[in-house]
Formats: sequence, C-alpha cells, structure tokens
Amino acid sequence: MRRPDPAVLRLIVFVGILAATVALLITFRGIFQPLLLGLLFAYLFDPLVGWFEKRGRSRVTGVVVLVLLLLIALTGLLLFAIPALGQQVDRLADRLPEYQERIRTLVKPWFDRLETRYPAEFEEMQQRVVESVRANLPRLLSIAGTWAGGLFSNLLEFLLFLLNLVFVPVFAFYLLIDWPKVKNGMVGMIPLPYRAVTLARVGEVDQAIASFLRGQLTIAMILASINAIGLTLMGIPFGFLIGVVAGLANMIPYMSLVVGLAPAMVLCWAEYQSWPMLIGVVAIFSGSQLLEGTVLSPRILSKSVNLHPVWVMLAVIAGGSLFGFVGMLIAVPVAAAVQVFARHWLQLYRESDVYTGIEDEESDESIEPEADGSDE
Repeated sequence: MRRPDPAVLRLIVFVGILAATVALLITFRGIFQPLLLGLLFAYLFDPLVGWFEKRGRSRVTGVVVLVLLLLIALTGLLLFAIPALGQQVDRLADRLPEYQERIRTLVKPWFDRLETRYPAEFEEMQQRVVESVRANLPRLLSIAGTWAGGLFSNLLEFLLFLLNLVFVPVFAFYLLIDWPKVKNGMVGMIPLPYRAVTLARVGEVDQAIASFLRGQLTIAMILASINAIGLTLMGIPFGFLIGVVAGLANMIPYMSLVVGLAPAMVLCWAEYQSWPMLIGVVAIFSGSQLLEGTVLSPRILSKSVNLHPVWVMLAVIAGGSLFGFVGMLIAVPVAAAVQVFARHWLQLYRESDVYTGIEDEESDESIEPEADGSDE
C-alpha cells in the first residue's frame, strides 16, 4: 500500500488547523471580541513601542508611556466634550416643546387638506387605526411584559459589555508587551516547507493592512475634527458629537454619511428650518468627503491594497453579520489580506498546466510519431 505524500499531509493539517481556528472564533465570537480588539490595538501601536526599543528602552517602558499619553489625550477630550454635550442636552430639552410645535404646525395643514378633500376616506382610515390598536393591544401588552421581564437580562448584558470594555485595554497592554513572543509563536506553528512562502505573503499582507488601518485612523481623526468644528460653528445641536462620530465612522466605508449627515440634517431643520443652513450641513460633509477622496486617501493610503467598492461592501456585510461592530471594523483589512493571497493563487493557476494546457499538448506530440510509424 502506497504511503501518502508527507507534503500533502502537512498541507491538510495546516489548512485544517487554520479552518478550526476560524470556526472557533466564529462560534465563540462573543467571548473572543475583547481579545480581537486587544489584538487589533496591539497591532496598531506596536511600531510606537518598537520606536522606544530602538532607543534602548524596554517594551514595558514604551507601553507605559503610550498608555499615559492615551489617557492624557482621552482625559482632555472628555473634559472638553462632556461640558459641551451637557450644554447641548439642556438646550435640546428646553427647545423640545418648540420643536414639537414646529412639527405640528408643519404637518397639521396637510392633514386638514386631506380631511377636507377626502372626508369619508379620512374617517375610515381613523377607524381602521383605532380598530388595529384595539386588536393588537393584547399583543402589545405581551411584548411590554416580555420587555419588562427581560430588563434584568439586558442589564446583565450591559454589565458584561462594560466588563468587556475593561478587558480590551488589559489584553492590549499584555499583548503589546509580549508582541515579539506572539509573532514568534505564530511563525513557529507554520510548517517548515511552507514557512518561507507564507512569511513572504504575510509580509505583503502586513504592509497592506498596517498602512490601511493606520492611514484610516489618521483620516478618521482629521475628518472628525473638520466635521465637529464645522457643525459646532454652524450651531447645529449636538454638532460636536455628530461630527466626531461621523469622522470615526468613516473607518467603515460609507458609514459616516449614515451616522453623520442624516441626523445633522434633521437637527438642523428642527432648529432653523432654513434651506441655506441645510445646504451648509451638506457642504461640510461633501467637503470632508471630497478632501478624503482627492487629498487624504491618495497621500496617506498610497501603500494600501485597492479594493473594489462591491468587494468592500460585501466584506462589511459579512463581517457585521459574523462579528457585529468589531467585524465591520476588521472586514476591509481581512478583505485586503484575502485579495493578496487570491492574487498569488490566481497567478499560480494561470502558470499551471491546467490553465495553459502545455502538458496535454506535449503528451499529444509524443503520441503522434508512434501513430505515424504504425501507418507506415
């Protein structure tokens, strides 16, 4: 009995372990999310810690200095943002009755016209609404009871979420300190015959993902500053918060327009009911997106992998479905890594005999002389 090829066995084992790891992460994604976020932060900030190492400092010193700088920056942001948000909340609470009156004044004439033009239909519609509410009242009460009963479990989930937020910086701290050991351990798991080519591909992926993530983070901070300053100067309610959230959401493709432009336009119209102000809000977001597309992305993301928009959207949808918000964040880098490997596999396929058919042509040529000899 012929023994199986060791190379094939190594490849099967390597692929099997990789597939099992991915399956484990997907199955227990709720547990591994803090670890994945900590790993992401460690990956992003490792060059800064390496900068300290090159100057004769220990990794622990570099990590501690990095944590202190981040804490100072976060504290300064909170000291500025919390009072500003508190003032805007108070302002919104004071203006809420006025907003309601404006909406009622805007909508009431339309209902009056409908009632005047179609009195029978309008009366029938009101009756149907009342009957629908009465018919669905038991179900609504049941839903309310279920919600009240699940309030305790929701509270536990919220506490677990806060606990996970605490675990993320802890994981990131220890992973940053032991990052060289983590990398060496990952390299040691690669079979020796495939280690050289795997490290070459991983190095290419690392260059693409690192430049993309750090570049996107830089662009997000710039856009957050532009949007927040612009909306605040225009006097848009919660302009600072919306601008910051919209800028940071730009790390997920096309998400800044959803979480930024739409609420900014609604609050602008509720506050001013002015078309010029509404156009000003659109101009702020359009200008920031234009700046990103023409200046920031070409300069900052010049070394990253270019992905087709359709591939980006599919990656974001798949990442969000599997891992939630964390999956949406890592979707594009993972798609970039897949594209790197897919490009090399496609090149190998085009160079193979399956694609070129050279082996078949050579075998046909070797058969032809024998056929000629038999004819003679």
